[in-house]
Amino acid sequence: MKIQGASIRRFIDKPDKAVRAVLLYGPNESFSHEAAQKLAAWAVGKSDDPYAVTKLGDDDIKKDTARLVDALSAQSLLGGPTVVWARINGKGADAAIVDALEGFERDEPLGYLIVEAGDLGSTAELVKKFTAAKNAAVVAFYEETDAERAQHARGLAKDMAISFDRDAEDLFLSALPVDRGLATKEIEKLALYAHGLGRPISIADLEALMTDEGESALDAASLAAAQGKAAQAIEALARIDALSGISALRALLRRLHQLREARLLIDGGMSPSDAIGKLRPPVFWKERDAVAAQARLWNGKKLNAAFDILWSAELRSKTAGAPQELIAADAYRGVAKLVGN
Repeated sequence: MKIQGASIRRFIDKPDKAVRAVLLYGPNESFSHEAAQKLAAWAVGKSDDPYAVTKLGDDDIKKDTARLVDALSAQSLLGGPTVVWARINGKGADAAIVDALEGFERDEPLGYLIVEAGDLGSTAELVKKFTAAKNAAVVAFYEETDAERAQHARGLAKDMAISFDRDAEDLFLSALPVDRGLATKEIEKLALYAHGLGRPISIADLEALMTDEGESALDAASLAAAQGKAAQAIEALARIDALSGISALRALLRRLHQLREARLLIDGGMSPSDAIGKLRPPVFWKERDAVAAQARLWNGKKLNAAFDILWSAELRSKTAGAPQELIAADAYRGVAKLVGN
């Protein structure tokens, strides 16, 4: 069974009890991981068994192909449900997962299986097997649009009883991290600040609270690259711990999309500062002057060349064993070099 569209949230919030195995995949790995966490918590229920969830990686399954089915067949120490959460990358564990899936199809007394499979294609064999199985579900998570991110953030802020003054909400949305988990933490922090405040959040509140948001290393790196400052961009990237090259590439891609929209407005007769003011989501207040200056440096030809560099780099980064950080750094240098051409 394939879960799509609005049904995804309903399924994750209230899973179908007939489903015993779930495949989560797609380019939005943050969403896949968040969904896996929720499904594991639901499957365990009120069990107090600390070993109810068995986590297996690619190497665990490759070394012992029977380990996955053995873990699903094991009995919980306290008699509760057994959950196996497999995080895989590539096809090395496919055969073992398909064996387990066939066990579910034979109605064998197995536990609950969650497979987090990374950025699989929709035509991958594992996707086909889970889609066709009667006791399994497939959920694909793709990158959110700006509108979808804003909708989620507004809904979460409303649930946490956060209200905003005029224009303050737009400023807050523009400053939120793209990553869903990080954005949620920022909204939770704002909820703590707003609790007992007795009035809506103002722009002044946000400026005080988010002084460092626009100065994050990733923002600094993408900003420097768009200004043609390659050395500064690479230095900023080097300060980021445990950041994937894909994330770095997409951060710069988002900034260039922002500049492309600004250029279209400028080419239509609008001043750079007015064009920046029209962008949605709004440009973070501390970056507006810098982005307006960048918009003067870029034209359609340069932007197209930059997009080619980033898309090519992302494709190379998705190759097994690719040095993502080095590929991202090279792409940042290539984009920065275009500014002076």
